[in-house]
Amino acid sequence: MIVSSLSEEIDLKQSGFIGELPGSIDIATYTKQLEQLRENLKTLPHGDAKASEFEDIVGNLIRLCVFSALTNVEPKVRNLDGRVVRDWIAGNHSSSGFWELVRQKYGATQVIWECKNYGELRADDFHQAAYYMTEPIGRFVVVAYRRKEKKKFYFEHIRRIATDKNGIVLLLDERDLDVFLRHALNGKSNQAHLQEQYDLTVRQIS
Repeated sequence: MIVSSLSEEIDLKQSGFIGELPGSIDIATYTKQLEQLRENLKTLPHGDAKASEFEDIVGNLIRLCVFSALTNVEPKVRNLDGRVVRDWIAGNHSSSGFWELVRQKYGATQVIWECKNYGELRADDFHQAAYYMTEPIGRFVVVAYRRKEKKKFYFEHIRRIATDKNGIVLLLDERDLDVFLRHALNGKSNQAHLQEQYDLTVRQIS
């Protein structure tokens, strides 16, 4: 909406801009869905029993918070022989900002998102991410998980992936996911936060 004038009685506490919304939904519905996702993320128990619910949260987050850059979001995508199943995959045809960097540097025309509904990542999680990296799909994988910190040995695994595959794993913990949702609620881009997490990763493994 374009507002031509504001009375002096209106107190502006925040400002933001949303150029478009996903799926042609209205702003009220969009806001309600984001608020519900934040609540779901906050209250969802950790563990394999709720793994599919966490995958749903991450999938909806991609659709609602990264829709301007990543498209054709699909769950449980299998490769040709059916042996490889990715939690979420999204097309990356961005021509600017963080996602263009990812496409140019890592050949990531498709971005794989893996969801771990637990706080302690294991070596197998990083081996899985490395296995997903191929030349046709790209060498960039996002791993979303529940802990609110990034441990030092996580970056040791990422360093090995960077050396062996010339790829990178971007870790998004629960705090990062909430930042995505909060920025979307405030009409802000998440590009700066993504770039910050990427820079952190590159500095840790270099």
